[in-house]
Amino acid sequence: MRREKRQELFRKMFREWILLLASSLTAGYSMENALVQSYQELCLMFPKGGIMQEELKMMLAKAGNNQRPEILFDELAEKYPYEEVQSFAEVFKAARISGGSLQTAIRGTAAQMAEIMDTRREIRTLLAARVYEQRIMSVMPAAVLLYIRLGSGEFLEGLYHNMTGVLVMSVCLGIYGAAYLMGKRMVQFEI
Repeated sequence: MRREKRQELFRKMFREWILLLASSLTAGYSMENALVQSYQELCLMFPKGGIMQEELKMMLAKAGNNQRPEILFDELAEKYPYEEVQSFAEVFKAARISGGSLQTAIRGTAAQMAEIMDTRREIRTLLAARVYEQRIMSVMPAAVLLYIRLGSGEFLEGLYHNMTGVLVMSVCLGIYGAAYLMGKRMVQFEI
Protein backbone atom coordinates (compact mmCIF):
# COMPACT_ATOMS: atom_id res chain seq x y z
CA MET A 1 0.00 0.00 0.00
CA ARG A 2 2.81 2.39 0.88
CA ARG A 3 4.63 1.60 -2.36
CA GLU A 4 1.43 2.25 -4.29
CA LYS A 5 1.03 5.66 -2.65
CA ARG A 6 4.63 6.57 -3.52
CA GLN A 7 4.03 5.54 -7.12
CA GLU A 8 0.85 7.59 -7.27
CA LEU A 9 2.64 10.64 -5.82
CA PHE A 10 5.45 10.22 -8.34
CA ARG A 11 2.96 9.99 -11.20
CA LYS A 12 1.12 13.07 -9.97
CA MET A 13 4.34 15.06 -9.62
CA PHE A 14 5.53 13.83 -13.00
CA ARG A 15 2.30 14.95 -14.67
CA GLU A 16 2.48 18.38 -13.02
CA TRP A 17 6.11 18.71 -14.01
CA ILE A 18 5.31 17.90 -17.64
CA LEU A 19 2.64 20.60 -17.68
CA LEU A 20 5.07 23.07 -16.12
CA LEU A 21 7.71 22.10 -18.67
CA ALA A 22 5.26 22.64 -21.53
CA SER A 23 4.27 26.04 -20.11
CA SER A 24 7.92 27.08 -19.86
CA LEU A 25 8.56 26.01 -23.44
CA THR A 26 5.45 27.89 -24.58
CA ALA A 27 6.75 30.99 -22.80
CA GLY A 28 9.84 30.83 -24.99
CA TYR A 29 12.41 29.24 -22.72
CA SER A 30 15.03 26.93 -24.20
CA MET A 31 14.76 23.30 -23.13
CA GLU A 32 17.58 23.66 -20.58
CA ASN A 33 16.07 26.81 -19.06
CA ALA A 34 12.60 25.23 -19.15
CA LEU A 35 13.94 22.33 -17.07
CA VAL A 36 15.24 24.76 -14.45
CA GLN A 37 12.04 26.82 -14.46
CA SER A 38 9.78 23.77 -14.22
CA TYR A 39 11.87 22.39 -11.33
CA GLN A 40 11.55 25.66 -9.40
CA GLU A 41 7.80 25.81 -9.94
CA LEU A 42 7.41 22.15 -8.96
CA CYS A 43 9.24 22.89 -5.70
CA LEU A 44 6.69 25.64 -5.03
CA MET A 45 3.78 23.28 -5.77
CA PHE A 46 5.15 20.47 -3.57
CA PRO A 47 7.08 22.14 -0.73
CA LYS A 48 7.49 18.85 1.15
CA GLY A 49 9.60 17.48 -1.67
CA GLY A 50 9.44 14.10 -3.29
CA ILE A 51 11.09 11.61 -5.56
CA MET A 52 10.43 13.62 -8.70
CA GLN A 53 12.14 16.68 -7.28
CA GLU A 54 15.21 14.64 -6.38
CA GLU A 55 15.30 13.20 -9.89
CA LEU A 56 14.94 16.64 -11.44
CA LYS A 57 17.79 17.95 -9.30
CA MET A 58 20.02 15.17 -10.63
CA MET A 59 18.80 15.82 -14.17
CA LEU A 60 19.64 19.51 -13.83
CA ALA A 61 23.14 18.66 -12.62
CA LYS A 62 23.64 16.40 -15.65
CA ALA A 63 22.14 19.04 -17.97
CA GLY A 64 24.68 21.49 -16.52
CA ASN A 65 27.35 19.09 -17.80
CA ASN A 66 25.89 19.41 -21.32
CA GLN A 67 24.04 16.11 -21.36
CA ARG A 68 21.19 16.15 -23.89
CA PRO A 69 17.60 16.16 -22.59
CA GLU A 70 16.71 13.04 -24.61
CA ILE A 71 19.34 11.06 -22.72
CA LEU A 72 18.15 12.47 -19.40
CA PHE A 73 14.55 11.44 -20.12
CA ASP A 74 15.66 7.99 -21.30
CA GLU A 75 17.56 7.51 -18.03
CA LEU A 76 14.48 8.59 -16.09
CA ALA A 77 12.37 6.08 -18.04
CA GLU A 78 14.87 3.32 -17.26
CA LYS A 79 14.92 4.18 -13.58
CA TYR A 80 11.12 4.48 -13.31
CA PRO A 81 9.60 2.02 -15.80
CA TYR A 82 6.10 3.45 -15.55
CA GLU A 83 4.11 3.65 -18.74
CA GLU A 84 3.76 7.42 -18.50
CA VAL A 85 7.46 8.09 -18.09
CA GLN A 86 8.43 5.75 -20.92
CA SER A 87 5.87 7.16 -23.32
CA PHE A 88 6.96 10.72 -22.49
CA ALA A 89 10.61 9.85 -23.16
CA GLU A 90 9.71 8.24 -26.49
CA VAL A 91 7.43 11.10 -27.56
CA PHE A 92 10.01 13.70 -26.56
CA LYS A 93 12.77 11.91 -28.43
CA ALA A 94 10.62 11.54 -31.56
CA ALA A 95 9.53 15.21 -31.45
CA ARG A 96 13.09 16.39 -30.90
CA ILE A 97 14.53 14.28 -33.73
CA SER A 98 11.77 15.07 -36.22
CA GLY A 99 11.68 18.74 -35.29
CA GLY A 100 8.04 18.56 -34.22
CA SER A 101 6.31 20.80 -31.74
CA LEU A 102 7.57 19.87 -28.28
CA GLN A 103 4.78 21.80 -26.56
CA THR A 104 2.07 19.90 -28.42
CA ALA A 105 3.71 16.55 -27.78
CA ILE A 106 4.24 17.28 -24.10
CA ARG A 107 0.70 18.59 -23.58
CA GLY A 108 -0.75 15.53 -25.35
CA THR A 109 1.27 13.23 -23.09
CA ALA A 110 0.12 15.15 -20.00
CA ALA A 111 -3.53 14.94 -21.08
CA GLN A 112 -3.19 11.20 -21.63
CA MET A 113 -1.62 10.82 -18.18
CA ALA A 114 -4.47 12.80 -16.61
CA GLU A 115 -7.00 10.43 -18.18
CA ILE A 116 -5.12 7.38 -16.92
CA MET A 117 -4.88 8.82 -13.41
CA ASP A 118 -8.60 9.68 -13.37
CA THR A 119 -9.48 6.17 -14.51
CA ARG A 120 -7.28 4.66 -11.79
CA ARG A 121 -8.95 6.87 -9.19
CA GLU A 122 -12.43 5.76 -10.34
CA ILE A 123 -11.41 2.10 -10.25
CA ARG A 124 -10.01 2.51 -6.72
CA THR A 125 -13.26 4.12 -5.59
CA LEU A 126 -15.36 1.30 -7.02
CA LEU A 127 -13.00 -1.30 -5.63
CA ALA A 128 -13.13 0.25 -2.15
CA ALA A 129 -16.91 -0.22 -2.12
CA ARG A 130 -16.52 -3.87 -3.11
CA VAL A 131 -13.88 -4.44 -0.43
CA TYR A 132 -16.21 -2.98 2.18
CA GLU A 133 -19.06 -5.23 0.98
CA GLN A 134 -16.77 -8.25 1.10
CA ARG A 135 -15.78 -7.50 4.69
CA ILE A 136 -19.41 -7.16 5.75
CA MET A 137 -20.39 -10.37 3.98
CA SER A 138 -17.49 -12.20 5.65
CA VAL A 139 -18.53 -11.14 9.14
CA MET A 140 -22.28 -11.63 8.81
CA PRO A 141 -22.50 -15.46 9.10
CA ALA A 142 -20.41 -15.48 12.27
CA ALA A 143 -22.40 -12.52 13.65
CA VAL A 144 -25.72 -14.27 12.99
CA LEU A 145 -24.50 -17.47 14.69
CA LEU A 146 -23.27 -15.49 17.68
CA TYR A 147 -26.59 -13.64 17.91
CA ILE A 148 -28.59 -16.88 17.82
CA ARG A 149 -26.25 -18.52 20.34
CA LEU A 150 -26.60 -15.63 22.79
CA GLY A 151 -30.31 -15.08 22.24
CA SER A 152 -31.64 -18.62 21.84
CA GLY A 153 -28.90 -21.17 22.33
CA GLU A 154 -31.32 -24.10 22.21
CA PHE A 155 -31.75 -23.63 18.44
CA LEU A 156 -28.10 -24.57 17.94
CA GLU A 157 -28.20 -27.68 20.16
CA GLY A 158 -29.00 -29.92 17.19
CA LEU A 159 -26.04 -28.59 15.24
CA TYR A 160 -23.27 -29.22 17.72
CA HIS A 161 -24.22 -32.15 19.93
CA ASN A 162 -24.70 -34.97 17.42
CA MET A 163 -22.63 -36.43 14.60
CA THR A 164 -24.90 -35.23 11.76
CA GLY A 165 -24.92 -31.68 13.07
CA VAL A 166 -21.14 -31.63 13.49
CA LEU A 167 -20.67 -32.87 9.89
CA VAL A 168 -23.14 -30.34 8.49
CA MET A 169 -21.55 -27.47 10.39
CA SER A 170 -18.05 -28.62 9.38
CA VAL A 171 -19.08 -28.56 5.73
CA CYS A 172 -20.65 -25.12 6.25
CA LEU A 173 -17.45 -23.90 7.91
CA GLY A 174 -15.43 -25.17 4.94
CA ILE A 175 -17.75 -23.40 2.49
CA TYR A 176 -17.57 -20.23 4.59
CA GLY A 177 -13.75 -20.37 4.63
CA ALA A 178 -13.58 -20.98 0.87
CA ALA A 179 -16.01 -18.12 0.20
CA TYR A 180 -13.96 -15.83 2.43
CA LEU A 181 -10.71 -16.67 0.60
CA MET A 182 -12.38 -16.36 -2.80
CA GLY A 183 -13.83 -12.97 -1.81
CA LYS A 184 -10.40 -11.76 -0.71
CA ARG A 185 -8.86 -12.83 -4.01
CA MET A 186 -11.63 -11.17 -6.02
CA VAL A 187 -10.99 -7.73 -4.54
CA GLN A 188 -7.19 -7.88 -4.54
CA PHE A 189 -5.65 -6.85 -7.82
CA GLU A 190 -3.25 -4.19 -8.93
CA ILE A 191 -4.58 -1.28 -10.92
